[in-house]
Amino acid sequence: MVEEVNELAQSYGWPAVYEADRDMEKGRGVEVNWGVTRQVVLGYLESHISNDCCIVAVGKDPELAERVIRQMDDDLAGEIESVADLLTAIQDESDPRQLARSLVRAGFGAPREFDQSFFDAFVKAARNHAEYRVRDIAISSLVYMEWPEFRPVLEQIKERDPEEQVRARATIVLGAYDAAGM
Repeated sequence: MVEEVNELAQSYGWPAVYEADRDMEKGRGVEVNWGVTRQVVLGYLESHISNDCCIVAVGKDPELAERVIRQMDDDLAGEIESVADLLTAIQDESDPRQLARSLVRAGFGAPREFDQSFFDAFVKAARNHAEYRVRDIAISSLVYMEWPEFRPVLEQIKERDPEEQVRARATIVLGAYDAAGM
């Protein structure tokens, strides 16, 4: 998918301003940013866990960033999974490996603003799933969402989860939330 996004960015005259290709144990993580203007950057991030990706536009001109994302949505219409499908996947998946992948995809593709259905599905996976690795991935995926409503849940998990790795992950995500001023 990075090739398709790069072709689109180049066709609009947006130069690549940052590229990182990581070869990690469970896949490869890719990050590329294109300079739309001096005020806005288009970013592509591919998960090293699931090899799924997300596209974001950020900068000092939120209206332009929103237009860029809408344009990418239009240009990549056949490639983008709907928010409803992302939510259904995390609500209905029973296989732990597939659920973990679905959680990463849903973290990437969740609505920017708080959504109660996504919140409830992530809380259920992060708090209650029997497999600690699923809880860990659910918590890791909260970094992409940055909803302050998750903070009390993370605090609770940090104090009460029976698995040290899950408690540590909650602590890391809380640190990321702190760094983001949330």
